[in-house]
Amino acid sequence: MGVNKIVSDTQESKKEIVNITIDGKELQVPKGTNLIEAAKMADTEIPYYCYHPDLSIAGNCRMCQVEVEGMRKLTIGCNTGATEGMVVKTQKTSKKVADAQRSTLEFLLVNHPLDCTVCDQAGHCKLQDYYYEYNSKPSRFLEDKVEKVKAESLGPEIIYDGERCILCTRCVRFCEEVTESGELGLYNRGDKAVIGIDPSNELTNELSGTVADLCPVGALTHKRWRFNTRIWYTKEVESVCSGCSTGCNVKVALRDEQIVHVKGRYNEQVNKEWLCDEGRYGFDRFRSQEYLDSAYIRNDIDGLDLDEVKNEEALNFVASKFDKSKKTAFVLSPFLTFEELWLASKFAKSVSSVEFSSPDVAMQVMTRDIGSKKLLSPDYAPNAKAGVSLGVVPQSDNWRKDLESKYKKLISNLSSYKQVFFFGDFAILDDALDQELIKNINALDLSVAVSSRALVDDESVVSTSYAQFCNVVLPGVNVYQKSGLFLNKDSVLQRVKKFFEPVGVYDAVLYNQLASKLGATLIEKEDFTERDLFFEVAKSFSGFKDLTLAKVGQSGVRI
Repeated sequence: MGVNKIVSDTQESKKEIVNITIDGKELQVPKGTNLIEAAKMADTEIPYYCYHPDLSIAGNCRMCQVEVEGMRKLTIGCNTGATEGMVVKTQKTSKKVADAQRSTLEFLLVNHPLDCTVCDQAGHCKLQDYYYEYNSKPSRFLEDKVEKVKAESLGPEIIYDGERCILCTRCVRFCEEVTESGELGLYNRGDKAVIGIDPSNELTNELSGTVADLCPVGALTHKRWRFNTRIWYTKEVESVCSGCSTGCNVKVALRDEQIVHVKGRYNEQVNKEWLCDEGRYGFDRFRSQEYLDSAYIRNDIDGLDLDEVKNEEALNFVASKFDKSKKTAFVLSPFLTFEELWLASKFAKSVSSVEFSSPDVAMQVMTRDIGSKKLLSPDYAPNAKAGVSLGVVPQSDNWRKDLESKYKKLISNLSSYKQVFFFGDFAILDDALDQELIKNINALDLSVAVSSRALVDDESVVSTSYAQFCNVVLPGVNVYQKSGLFLNKDSVLQRVKKFFEPVGVYDAVLYNQLASKLGATLIEKEDFTERDLFFEVAKSFSGFKDLTLAKVGQSGVRI
């Protein structure tokens, strides 16, 4: 059972339950439930534009009209609450309602431009969808259409096409009620009305791109993605943002191995339908220009050149150099999945008798001051809370600071170790590297990294951030090339899904192969999938007791 359902059931149990009938179907709902939401429980869709479950009721579009027994006129479903004995007819069973919806659509389309062929919203536009479903009649309008503002910039990221706007005011209410920045307003009256902005107050709030997600038509679009592709040419993946530990739910559109559009995905307990600009427009910052597809060994640690070898040779090289009796450090990336971190904990204990709670294990966490910004987390570490659950630091209100402190202490004391393993991309940030740190790691007897990151410099020498100081670099996969579980800052466990086909080898498989070379057995199967690893974790990790992927679902589950 997902978080949404658990919370919903708890809240609803406290409310008075009433009996209503919708299109002849009897059902029980909490008193006051608006008829749009009540109809969903009866498997009936009431069309709407201006309504949003997390914004105030505006009642602008009039698309959600229904017939309620005892009322002289049709009423709007968004602003009508369920009461005991209410009998409701929707467009399915009432010709009066269906005719009203067709007339409303005709009115909304009177001045709408016929530019579907070039509109970015084509293919996922509610005007298109509702027209074909509820109207499908030729236009009777013979007069000239009213021309409004075209391609007006509202800020650095959003463009407004006034002629497409149906004045639902979702964007206005969002800026007033959610970001509380109030940049947008409704100007003029009648058919001259438009959404406008004070020129001295651009749309620059931290969630500005969300207004385009909320727009049910093509009036608000993203500048950087405008006219870049048709939605039906893309593949959409529902996943979780890796920008920070908030773990906002997203829908990512992909075409030709490129991210061409990112939208917020509704999750009541994590991000509603909102998404910060940093996450939305920053997806590519975690992708390398090139990915490692081979292992590399530096036999001469003072040299810069790396020898390209097969994975087996690199694993044998590590086995020949590793000494279990020597002091060993483990540095973890917060971009590893929960399952990978769990296997890394088994690796540390099996090959070096090191517990995750010991000073020899740390996770890279960089904190920041976010002030009063919405949704953003004080850290850039999407799965740092998983490290806490697995014992890297104790569970506490200060877990983030504890992780950062432990990480900085381990990095500053690396010269006291003989061996180190770096697990995952960004276990050490490029900005954190300095000559002293590189010198300290170069002086170690053995340094091993599992990473996907590779860059080709002017001399065509393959290098990574790890290759500047490691004996061995094994080709793992990027956070967008694997599926697994992330635990957000509020302990909601969510599924991250693969966007691109992997170039390297699934990190956990490398951990298993490396452990085998070092005389330890982590998982019996040599070649396993992310799904296989989940079942291994579910069997042995107490926090996953009775957990299934179906229970995690699309909305996550609190653990």
